[in-house]
Amino acid sequence: MTRPGDTQDGAVHKHSLAQGDHSIAANDIKNVIIKWVMHPSARWVPLLAACTGLVISGSTWPDGPASQYTLWGVLAALSVGTAAARVLNRRPRGATVVGALSLVSVLATVGAWLAFQSVRTHGEIDVTGQVRTEGSQPLDADAHRTLALLLDADALKEPRNALRLTLAVDDHDPSGPTCLPDTRATVSLLTSGVAAQTKSLRPGGTVDFTLGAGTGSVRIDLRLRTARGCRMDVRATGAVLHDR
Repeated sequence: MTRPGDTQDGAVHKHSLAQGDHSIAANDIKNVIIKWVMHPSARWVPLLAACTGLVISGSTWPDGPASQYTLWGVLAALSVGTAAARVLNRRPRGATVVGALSLVSVLATVGAWLAFQSVRTHGEIDVTGQVRTEGSQPLDADAHRTLALLLDADALKEPRNALRLTLAVDDHDPSGPTCLPDTRATVSLLTSGVAAQTKSLRPGGTVDFTLGAGTGSVRIDLRLRTARGCRMDVRATGAVLHDR
């Protein structure tokens, strides 16, 4: 004959057994991880992963200012440093130190890789050396004379949606009176598939143009406004592709 409390007691007993099974499984997994972390052959794995990330990053290194790689550098140094400490720690006091070093190294390696990929995909690219000029110099106050600044497909192979341009305007004859205070430049982005953009800048100034997706070439027309009798030379001192 079944008593009223038998069913409830049986359910509680089964629930306790299930909890016990889960506890045993968790302990088994924990023991496996500890044994793997403490195994002599496993101490090289974090260092191997960190060095592999460094080699891949070095072989696919894009252009751009070094400052944008600060986060990557910090994380890469942390991953290699903790991985090296894991290898050198031949007589650890316990699994806690070894496990912490391994975990920090692996997490730092993953973080460094993500930071590098972010810069590679969206970071700044210096294309100053690839800016070509079309037209004769020096320029003067004649409103009909312009200079074209060009970027070809090779300079735009990495897709970015903006161009930051810095121009130097210098006196053609540096021995004479300077014309810089009376000089301004009007620059116009005239590129197929991109809305026309016209901006004004002073000598040494910087302008930012929005580029379309997949832009194959860039043409920027420059017209100089200066005092009568002044003759000026123009050159690009900075051209940086970036994402807004």
